[in-house]
This record gives sequence, C-alpha cells and structure tokens, in this order.
Amino acid sequence: MSAIILDSAMGSRLEEMGHKLTAPLWSATVLQSNPEDITQIHKENIEAGAQVISTNTFRTTPYALHQAGLSGVDAHTRARALTLLAIRLAWKAVQESGKDIKIAASIAPLADCWAPQEFPGNIISRPWHDAQLDNLAHHSTDIMLLETMNSAREAKGLTELALRYDKPVWVSFALNGEGNIYNGDDIVTTAKFLEKKGVSAIGVNCSNLEVSKMALRELREAVSVPLLAYPNVELEQPESKRKKKIKKVTPTAFVAWSEEVKELGVEFIGACCGSDHTHIKALADQNDS
Repeated sequence: MSAIILDSAMGSRLEEMGHKLTAPLWSATVLQSNPEDITQIHKENIEAGAQVISTNTFRTTPYALHQAGLSGVDAHTRARALTLLAIRLAWKAVQESGKDIKIAASIAPLADCWAPQEFPGNIISRPWHDAQLDNLAHHSTDIMLLETMNSAREAKGLTELALRYDKPVWVSFALNGEGNIYNGDDIVTTAKFLEKKGVSAIGVNCSNLEVSKMALRELREAVSVPLLAYPNVELEQPESKRKKKIKKVTPTAFVAWSEEVKELGVEFIGACCGSDHTHIKALADQNDS
C-alpha cells in the first residue's frame, strides 16, 4: 500500500544547519538572512521523494511581524514580501526538479501553537488571517494547509475563510496526550464539522507517533475525507534530562510506523519536528518496494 509523500520539517532542519530560531518569527528569519538554505531543504525533500512540499510561511504572518515590533502597515507589507518570497523559493525548487510536485501554502494558528489560550477569538483574528490567506492564495500554490491547529474554534473560523479560495483546504491538528486537539477539544466532533464544510483532507501533525496513531484511528472511523499525518520524530524527554542532541526516531522505525497508519487508511504521510529528508527517502523507498 502506497501513500502520497509529504515533506519533512523546516525549522528543526534549519537548526541542524546552524540557524538559531527564536519567537515570534522562528524560521521566517532565515528567509531574510539565508534564503538559499530554505531552497536547499525543499530540494532535499524533492530529491528524497516528496510529492507535496510546504511553503516556509508558518510565521511570515502580519500578526507575527506585529509581535516582532513592526507597526500595522509595516507588518502587513513585510508579511506579504516574506510570504511571496517563501512561495517563490518553493516554486523554484519544484521548477528546477522537473517533477510534478504540489505546493502546500502553510498557515498556522495566529498565536503560539502551544498556548491556545492566547487566541484572541475569531472576530479579532479574522483580519489578520484574511491578510495572510490573501498572501498565500498565489497562482503557484496548490493547497491551503492549515496546520498545527490547536483549538476547534480557530480551526473552524480559519477553515471558513480558507474555503473562499479556489484551492483544496487541508486541516491538521496538534494533539494532546489523549489524542484530542491540543487545547482539549474533541477532534472527532471537529473533524465531522470540517468535513461537512468541505475540506479536502484532515489530519494530525507535530505530535508523537503513538498519540498520532490513536487520533488517526478515531478519525478514520469518523470521516471519509483523505487523512494526512506528519508526526514529530523527536523522542520526548523530561526537560531535566534533555540533552543538546535530542534522540530521534530512525528512518527505519518511522517507516514501520507509516505502514501501520497506512493500514488505517492514511493517504498522505510526511514528518514534522526532528525529521529531515532521510525520513522522506525511507518513505519513498518503501512506496517503491
């Protein structure tokens, strides 16, 4: 059984390359300083076998730039410039590959992914999200990817905005330890709502392998749209025991996990934090075997 292969992590790969990423812009800072490294990561993933790559736009939003100290107008202007640059870098990597690779335009929760209580509500967030969706609705992008969603409320509001564009909308959730949405909202109820609204795929990302599999099993029983999964491959450790080099799931072990979730009916598989192109190549090799 084969799956459509997504790409690997951008942020943790940039850190491996020596970049220091900090809030609120994280990987967006590298667009300004070393855009060639972004292109390199896209190319690594394409060469490894990725069939869908994501733009490095997780934190190129007007809201993130406003948090970084820019005024309203300057934040919107800079966000558009950085977002379009990120899209161009992904498009360039695809064009140079000569392959039929789809580009997913990434958009994240407005505030910190791990602080859902900071979400100001859909009324306040709407103009910020609207502006970024307009930036992402470029002719070079194929999919609107709403990723690492940490609450049902924001996921529903952002989905309704994204569905106005003539592109498939994928929604992916960050999970808590029980396999629900990170803030505790029920993932099955939310997924059923999103399916009725017309999203093209639903899934999970930025969560460990076991809790991801738990959620995917429940999602497959609840909805009929395609499922996507790109979990973390970093092995979680207590902060007191965390070392400079975090232990990771090997590509071989990751492929074994991917085979298990394929049996659950997951159609799109990639990897999130801690991963790189070697995990993607292992997936591609398994697909070809």
